[in-house]
Amino acid sequence: MAISVEHEMQIKDWASCPNQAKLYRELAQLDLLENIAELDVFGFTVVPPEKVAPPAFHARVKDALVRVMEGRFGALDPDGMTWKDRNQIFRMILWEDRVFEELVLNPAGLGLVQYLVGTNCILSLFDGWVKGPGEGRTAIHRDNWDFTRHASAPEPNSANFNYLVTDYSAEDGAITFVPGSHKWRRPPTPAEVEEWADKAEAVEAPAGSMVIWGDLTWHGSMLRSTPGERLMVLGTFHRPFMQTQGPYRQVVTQEALARNPLRFAGLMDVYGGFPFGKQDFDMDRGREGNAVSNGVLDASPYLSLFDREPAGDRVSLRPDYDYHAFDLEAHDAQREAMRKMVERAQKGDSA
Repeated sequence: MAISVEHEMQIKDWASCPNQAKLYRELAQLDLLENIAELDVFGFTVVPPEKVAPPAFHARVKDALVRVMEGRFGALDPDGMTWKDRNQIFRMILWEDRVFEELVLNPAGLGLVQYLVGTNCILSLFDGWVKGPGEGRTAIHRDNWDFTRHASAPEPNSANFNYLVTDYSAEDGAITFVPGSHKWRRPPTPAEVEEWADKAEAVEAPAGSMVIWGDLTWHGSMLRSTPGERLMVLGTFHRPFMQTQGPYRQVVTQEALARNPLRFAGLMDVYGGFPFGKQDFDMDRGREGNAVSNGVLDASPYLSLFDREPAGDRVSLRPDYDYHAFDLEAHDAQREAMRKMVERAQKGDSA
């Protein structure tokens, strides 16, 4: 006898995973549930351009990236050999054009990244990347840099998106992956780096696509055999207890925080509690930031992927702390406030 299911499962705001449920519903709205399955099974996924943004947005990103690259390194020659034998990242491009601030908040990219590393993740890198024909390539590796353990936890600590500014194919020097390698939970050995250099799967995708993966997945790139440049924007996001690779908390401006939605301030980690000074945790700052992100706990209010309301004066830059200063009276007051907060929470739990 066949068994039929008359009703789809209802995704509610369950107390055990309220943020994940909200995120799941928005990913479903974006038609990205299959991408979740690909991340789980294969360790990477590709989002097509039409699910990322309209054509006009893709054109703006390309114009901005080429302008930044040429501004730093000089104009491209029409023969397509300017970057011969070179495979180079160019750092800290976020503030070069407003379109990059839009890209870091892109619902498809940020949504799938948050599926991997939490809805309170922070921005670690936002860089450009250019590769020319010839010998430049990236060796097989993974992005989890914890070499202190023989086996990694099954969950990634960081996740990437590659926004493809040019078409990707094997001949064009595309990124490559070893599907399923995230389940092995270890880095490749030197012999495996060599073995998988040309056996890994090349991503074939048009410009405007996004490639997303967690830091446990082995990946590299092909050699580029065609003239011209392979261009891409790299975004890397960490769990909030980790040190970022770029100093976004230090270089973001109040104007940038104000013109972007609340989630942007969370990505900049301007409310992160670490590092501590002699005075310990800044509770006043922590309370102010609860509407944005409460740091190491993934329990702050869910901020929609579609929210574009400017934060305005609801967010502020991180104070310039004197980590050597200590005020006993303020310290005792903070400890008492923390005791009362815990007491209230315990009463609420027992109610």
